[in-house]
Amino acid sequence: MYILKELIRRYERHRIQLISGTLAFFFLLALFPLLIFLNALLGTFDLQLLDLIQSLEDLIPQSALDILSGYVTSISSTSTGLISFSLLATLYSASIAVTSLIHSIHTAYNQSSHRHFVITKLWSILFTLIIGVALGSSLILPILGKNFLTFVSTYIPLNDGIIELWTNLRWLLTAAIITATLALLYKVIPYTPYKKQSVWPGAIFSLIGWMVVSLLFSMYVNNYANYSIVYGPLGAVIALMMWLFFTGMIIILGAEINNILDERRNKKESIYVKVSDDVIEDED
Repeated sequence: MYILKELIRRYERHRIQLISGTLAFFFLLALFPLLIFLNALLGTFDLQLLDLIQSLEDLIPQSALDILSGYVTSISSTSTGLISFSLLATLYSASIAVTSLIHSIHTAYNQSSHRHFVITKLWSILFTLIIGVALGSSLILPILGKNFLTFVSTYIPLNDGIIELWTNLRWLLTAAIITATLALLYKVIPYTPYKKQSVWPGAIFSLIGWMVVSLLFSMYVNNYANYSIVYGPLGAVIALMMWLFFTGMIIILGAEINNILDERRNKKESIYVKVSDDVIEDED
């Protein structure tokens, strides 16, 4: 209950809603160049990006899914120059989003960035690459199913048990990659004076919270809300923006939870140390 009350108080004080909107905008800018790059990368391994997008149908509103599917179909034959440009565009826009995310995590820890602008930019580029690799791996793993391992087994001996185990555990491995990436983000970015720093509670909350919110939002949009009535042809884009907005918000709330737990634990330890010192003085 204490954590919930503190989150509600921080939601307004740290302008989480405003920051989430900023992240959603830059996530959207990075999304479509990323799709071009992923489509080319998957094509190298004879995999289809459309299969990946369709596997997310329970987590993304159908109208937004249709936009992504239509876009992927239209870029099925892209030139090498466009692929190179898409990679640069993805890095640029994603690094801006990561910079905003870094500042929001500092805000969650009641800090202002102590690093020089150039250092902050280098950090943002580094984390953009890390998140990109993790995101790419987590997106590709679910579509590397039994057929892929059967193909690999023609070159590397694999028994049926390993193939079946991979088929059943690939989504868990995807979740583990995302959680570990978030934990690294929460560990490295803030600078705290505490010896013990919480990272896993916020990372696990972000993963589970994102899945639950995405599922509920997708169900709501698909069955009840109709953004096209209000926004016309832009309704699907608005739905996609809202999904990215909730994604950014969940990541920020994970950092807030970690800091709340750190401060509460530090306060309890301080009280314990003070009481222990008072007892020692009384004995003397």
